[in-house]
Amino acid sequence: MKYLGWIISIVLIIVIYYTYKTQYVPIKTDLDKLEEEIAMWENVLKGEKGMDGTRDRFAIDRFFRDDRLSPYGEVEILRKFDQNYTELEIYISAPHAITRATDVIAFLADQKLVYENFTCYVVIDSIERFEYKLVK
Repeated sequence: MKYLGWIISIVLIIVIYYTYKTQYVPIKTDLDKLEEEIAMWENVLKGEKGMDGTRDRFAIDRFFRDDRLSPYGEVEILRKFDQNYTELEIYISAPHAITRATDVIAFLADQKLVYENFTCYVVIDSIERFEYKLVK
């Protein structure tokens, strides 16, 4: 009985380590590869089009409510999507990304925010992300 606490502690450490190696590490590795690939494609596009600009993210939980733009999201678009730039790229990723993209594009049209080139990337996956890049 006096070693029962040590045995339980060792078993818990082994379970936590096993979970870390089998669950977290593979996901983190895949995420790192995807971020490298995105950076690589951005560099390719910069070389082809002479693009410059930085990618920024919005807080998803405040930006959308029920896959519709929240008032916070509308204010952030109006505040940050500067028309002095010629191009706008939007990246939307979520389980219902098409619905969200439709709402964002409709809002941009309603506000008469027009860019020479507008690109909207819609990716349907489990990771929620809303990013944009303004290009001069």
